Amino acid sequence: MPDPDDSASATPSTSDTEVAPTAAHWRDFPWEEVTREVELDGKRIHLVDLDRVGDDRDVVVFLHGISASWRWFIEILPEVARTHRVIAIDLPGFGDSQFSRRQTSFTALAQAVAAVCAELSVDRATIVGHSMGSIVATRLAIDRPDLVERLVITGGPILSLTGLARNPIQTFLAQPRSVATLLAELLTIGVPLPARVTTMVASSPRLLKLALGPFLAHPEKLDPDLMEQVMSALGAPGSFPALLSTIGDDPGGDLHRISCPTKIIRGPLDPLSPPADVDRFLATVATSTAVEIPETGHWPHIEKPAEFLAELGQFLGETGRRPVAPARHQLVGRGPSSASVCSKGVTR
Repeated sequence: MPDPDDSASATPSTSDTEVAPTAAHWRDFPWEEVTREVELDGKRIHLVDLDRVGDDRDVVVFLHGISASWRWFIEILPEVARTHRVIAIDLPGFGDSQFSRRQTSFTALAQAVAAVCAELSVDRATIVGHSMGSIVATRLAIDRPDLVERLVITGGPILSLTGLARNPIQTFLAQPRSVATLLAELLTIGVPLPARVTTMVASSPRLLKLALGPFLAHPEKLDPDLMEQVMSALGAPGSFPALLSTIGDDPGGDLHRISCPTKIIRGPLDPLSPPADVDRFLATVATSTAVEIPETGHWPHIEKPAEFLAELGQFLGETGRRPVAPARHQLVGRGPSSASVCSKGVTR
């Protein structure tokens, strides 16, 4: 193997889409050929750059969540790369990128992403951010509208939890489940694991359910090989500094300044991004819509990758560029996915 809750506005789904089993194209992908490093302020930034279409106008940049790495997207990257140049970055202090004390706040992390894009001659891109990466992505869309052509948020938006360091009691009282789940997450995937333990946990449905059950729908059903890749970079040194940076820096401020087309692709069982956060984002960002993929939690792109790819592809097609063509995923039924539809342009 290469190393590399729901809101009152929702209405019942009318879709009966079924998704065929996902083919593991990622296993055979030549990851060593697309691995790159760039230097920012004397620190090494690790990334993968899949440019198989030879068209720099269609670029999709993926940003991972807390204590994670680019491997969080390893299963879907080759599919998106069929039609787009795909870049997945290890943020400073995560994965194989070096930690920098100058790049711990979400604003600084967004600036680092912009600098990487400049190094790679990327002038415009769709930014896909998962969980913590969605916070970085929204900050980037606010600060650099010239760079962010479209914005995709998954495992988010994360708004309530960004106030935890500044107002812990108020945040806990407002969103007790979200806070408890975040703490559980930090105690599980926030801790580095020896390779042998990673393999043991990844290959055990019981252990996966125990460790990931608080924030995923059915962790016991996840592919062991995929989970071993995903869990290989746990315990990143940048995780806790990023959380603490919110004491003096509210990354959720100025959301009204986001002007690009924005789509939220979320799991209805995601406790880290409660419906109140989604409703706040949709009410503030005029260009945003949302969709929920049933039976998913905080990792929709991992829990149901085919549906995620269909929603991403539809969004890219609607906003004027070539859609993703997930050739190895067969969708049967009506509509782009098994998502349900509700009011205000939101699908749940």
